[in-house]
Amino acid sequence: MSEGALRVGLVGYGVIGIYHLDLWSKVTGAEVVAVCDVVPERAQEAAAKFGSEAYYDYGDMLARAKLDAVDICTPSGMHAEQGILAAERGLHVLTEKPMDIDLAKADRLIESTERAKVKLACIFQYRVGPEARLAKQLIDDGKLGRLLSCSAYVKWWRDQSYYDSGAWRGTWALDGGVLSNQAVHSVDQLCYFCGPVKEAEYAYVTTTARKIEAEDFAIAVLAFENGAKGVVEATTCAYPGVTTRTEIIGEKGSASLEGPTVTSFKVLGEEIDIASETAKVDGRADARDIGLTGHAFQLQDFVDAIREDRRPFVTGRDARLAVDALTKIYRKAGAPRLGT
Repeated sequence: MSEGALRVGLVGYGVIGIYHLDLWSKVTGAEVVAVCDVVPERAQEAAAKFGSEAYYDYGDMLARAKLDAVDICTPSGMHAEQGILAAERGLHVLTEKPMDIDLAKADRLIESTERAKVKLACIFQYRVGPEARLAKQLIDDGKLGRLLSCSAYVKWWRDQSYYDSGAWRGTWALDGGVLSNQAVHSVDQLCYFCGPVKEAEYAYVTTTARKIEAEDFAIAVLAFENGAKGVVEATTCAYPGVTTRTEIIGEKGSASLEGPTVTSFKVLGEEIDIASETAKVDGRADARDIGLTGHAFQLQDFVDAIREDRRPFVTGRDARLAVDALTKIYRKAGAPRLGT
């Protein structure tokens, strides 16, 4: 291990955990010293590949491994509980999106990390591209004027084999449906640009074509605290994966994005061109086909935030906004998993 490196324990070596572990090898000032997965073969594979210790029980890893931080890549419904256990041991916490699918559990995680005075960060890569950050600054500076409409459309494709690949997928307890898993990025993006959701004025969620507990189609009308209104429409039944689009409309201009990519930012009477030149990459057709630039940024930012004793780019309280918005949508729709 590099002298002085932040010692990271990664928990969950599934699809996203594999990406995280590879990215950690490129992060400056940190090293993954332990990997935990309930499937022993996965933990052993990761440990052999990256020279880490293998664990099959999370509590065992926390008790025995010498760690400074954990990176949680398990199913969403486990994030908060695992983060709380780490915080109670004085470890910094990074979680994949969402911070949890239950708002009360997410709040307990925030409170635990604040009480322990450790950092809490959450992966929301749609926020972190340079053009998206510039768009956020311009919106905050009033370039679009008063915001009128903030909407997101996530029309992706996941066939039944995707849900069958893990018993936790599509369950209310551990995953949620298209809103909590796929569209949460865009919901977070709306909160990033437009602020908190005040209420869901209308919401409908249903399971149309997949054999899962949670929804594969959702539509909601949102009212934001700043007075703007918007629509969220999401499905995993749109073959072959049609669109990921966010639209922000103000009195003086508009912005549009496809996933993390700014495709247009126009202001009446001004020449502003911040459209991204990078390729439009997202997971609309395959969960493995995601751009990792934002993930790499956030892993490095997490380490730097610990070193510099500053807030991470996406804090727990930032990430809470999306969980709160989803809770309001599910409650309005009368979904079984309401959050508390």
